[in-house]
Amino acid sequence: MRDQKFNNFDEFRRKLWEEVSKDPELSKNFIQSNRTRMRNGLSPRARYKDSVGGRRSFELHHDKQISQGGEVYDIDNIRVATPKRHIDIHKGK
Repeated sequence: MRDQKFNNFDEFRRKLWEEVSKDPELSKNFIQSNRTRMRNGLSPRARYKDSVGGRRSFELHHDKQISQGGEVYDIDNIRVATPKRHIDIHKGK
């Protein structure tokens, strides 16, 4: 994904999850229904206890915020987080 161009972040996100679904080492950590979602370019669902309100799927977090010069499509600047963890990260927890 490092040398690819994307028109928007939705396109990047879809491609990321499709690539995760193709990697046996990464995809083995997900239940079958989530592997199917990823094959279809959708974010896998987090456990209910890690969801917040309507935020049910794993989210992508930029380590260096875009507003602080972080690159939008830099895979090395992105971490996968549950909705609950993503909120905590932004709260500084």
